[in-house]
Amino acid sequence: MQSCVEDVDVLSFAFTTTTGSESGTRAASAKPHAPSTNPCRDAIRGLQSSTANALQLGDLRFLRRLGSGDIGSVYLAEIKCAEGCVLAAKVMDKQELSSRNKESRARVEREILDLLDHPFLPTLYATLDSPRWSCLLTEFCPGGDLHLLRQRQPEKRFDEAAVR
Repeated sequence: MQSCVEDVDVLSFAFTTTTGSESGTRAASAKPHAPSTNPCRDAIRGLQSSTANALQLGDLRFLRRLGSGDIGSVYLAEIKCAEGCVLAAKVMDKQELSSRNKESRARVEREILDLLDHPFLPTLYATLDSPRWSCLLTEFCPGGDLHLLRQRQPEKRFDEAAVR
């Protein structure tokens, strides 16, 4: 997948905040593991209200690429108007998803993050969509890939005390 960082400043996305379901019937407070006040979520909501629901990818500063996977690349990003507010931005090329029959996988990932509330899953702040790109804006979880960390453990698994 090609990196999109060079094109970031010229892209505009449709913006949606997440509320826990497609219909928006569940309030954000219905997720007890997500703090009620969060600087990144608050900054995104502030941009939403000040720009008539039009968050643009240009509102983000991409700091570095964190990694890539089967359906996209993840970048460490900062909201420009909220210094120090970092998040993870998973960017997926819609044309590549379509050509590789991976659209449903991307949709399911988005739905799972939107629906579930668990301390082991990153909080989904918002999604951005354009004709070419789809982007998930999530909580940044420092420390790297959990799968790789597990692979480095004795017997390739965490002991019971570590997971409590």
